Amino acid sequence: MTEEELGRRRLARWAWLAGFVVAAVVLFIAYLRMSRTYPATSDGADQALQAWDMLHGNWLLRGWTLGDVTYYSTEIPEYALVELVRGLGADVVHIGGAITYTLLVLAAGLLARGRATGRDGLIRLLVAAGIMLAPQFGNATHLLLSQPDHLGTQLPLLLVFLLLDRAPRRWYIPVAAGAVLTWVIIADRVALLDAVVPLVLVCGARALLAVLRHRKSLASQWYELSLVAASVLSFVAATLAVRLISDLGGYQVLPLAAERTTIDEIPQHVVLTLEGILNVYGADFFHISQNSPFGPGLGGLPLAAGVALAAVHLVGVGLAVWGFFRAFRHFFDPSDLISPVLATAIAINVAAYALSIVSFGLFDAREILAVLPFGAVLAGRMVAGSLGRARLGRVRLTPVLAGGLAGVLACYLAALGYGAAQTPVADSQQAIIPWLEAHHLTHGLGTYAESNLITMDSGGRLAIRDVSWRSTGDLPRHFETKSSWDDPRYSYANFILTNSADHWGMDGGPHRLVSMIPRSAIAALHAGPPAHVYHYKTFTIMVWNHNLLDNLGSTPGILPGEIPCTHDCV
Repeated sequence: MTEEELGRRRLARWAWLAGFVVAAVVLFIAYLRMSRTYPATSDGADQALQAWDMLHGNWLLRGWTLGDVTYYSTEIPEYALVELVRGLGADVVHIGGAITYTLLVLAAGLLARGRATGRDGLIRLLVAAGIMLAPQFGNATHLLLSQPDHLGTQLPLLLVFLLLDRAPRRWYIPVAAGAVLTWVIIADRVALLDAVVPLVLVCGARALLAVLRHRKSLASQWYELSLVAASVLSFVAATLAVRLISDLGGYQVLPLAAERTTIDEIPQHVVLTLEGILNVYGADFFHISQNSPFGPGLGGLPLAAGVALAAVHLVGVGLAVWGFFRAFRHFFDPSDLISPVLATAIAINVAAYALSIVSFGLFDAREILAVLPFGAVLAGRMVAGSLGRARLGRVRLTPVLAGGLAGVLACYLAALGYGAAQTPVADSQQAIIPWLEAHHLTHGLGTYAESNLITMDSGGRLAIRDVSWRSTGDLPRHFETKSSWDDPRYSYANFILTNSADHWGMDGGPHRLVSMIPRSAIAALHAGPPAHVYHYKTFTIMVWNHNLLDNLGSTPGILPGEIPCTHDCV
């Protein structure tokens, strides 16, 4: 190779790197602005406060009770880095969501590219990244660009798949893959469905076929068997790591609620699953209306624009479905391990979701978010070669199909630009923060909707603690909380806060209930009448002259109690 050719190759590499960096910056800015069109919630505030505590030395999150998905080794460290620069505040959730999704889009593009170079590699990358480029307003923005909801789990998994796709077959590759899988499973066991089980099935089937049918020795299948062993051991190691953290006084984890659905409920769950897939792909026609909670009132689009963009996104859905089925042709292809693993992961994830009791509504599509990056990668990996061979009789269709894909990508870019230009939406709790500070009310009690969110929004200057409100007696609620918060020896709370703007339920119908505290539950506190009652905008603030934590029961609960309610509420 001449010096001139080497120079051109180096220049091409630098051009790729520069383009990648520019794309990352532009995408991050666009996704940050889109994230701000959906208000932050207590779900994201939970991890922001845990990250803040970790940043201040509580590395094991001592005293915390976390949900069945902890995000301990994925989003929480990411939030801590954001807070190290930005401080604690509402924007932490938006910045974290934008960073995660930007990196996920780029990682999906790289994995779709594989070892392909030139135009073929570029088409693969653009197809995968393009399918993910413009999240749909409303619920999809909430799931993809807001608080942790299993999407961040897919980023390290894509990096594992990149390693397996690009690296040579060496002994240390399964070791490295197993270590990363362990790290991810500690945070989110959905990685079992998205990576561990698919790797075991595909690699195990390949090894069995080679030994039983092709009469090869077990030793010749050391790489596949090593990946099977690394995948299984990653689950064992993660389980032991979580147990060790608990034994060392670290966080406690609530049990995983996983049950199978009944046979008569399966058709409804299948419909919800299909609606969820369309939603995360940006092709949801069913929840774009002026009266829908996913319409203009919560960052949605006017009906005509929403339908048009959803129609364009059906192209991405079609490519992903086509790539999914085509990937099974490569199940035993020694040159492509990743495509059948991704296709198997999608099949397992979707089947487990449809057959579980989790799928109650559209928001629950967070459990199958892996179908978006995995499907996009499969579309990119499968489309490029087929595009070059496409013919109608003797006429090559490559220019026509390439032009069509370019037109669809341009529409996605326009949708992204439109989303980035929308007005940010503040969460419903921010209005009360200046009022509480002006009245020197810094520590109080409330519901899950207000508690951690106000604490995060105020930068930690205010503290609202979640209570399990019950007419039979109120209890501290240990769900995404720290035990010292409700201990009257270390904490103080002299007011109760409710907000009529808080809602529970996302269907916009009769089940969208006001989340407020029943009068009977406040009476069960046995704190006597409040010294003062204030009304500010949508908020009610009841103030006592003593520490209300002394009036709570001694046995914590994990459920919210008798809220939400539609009557007998303050």
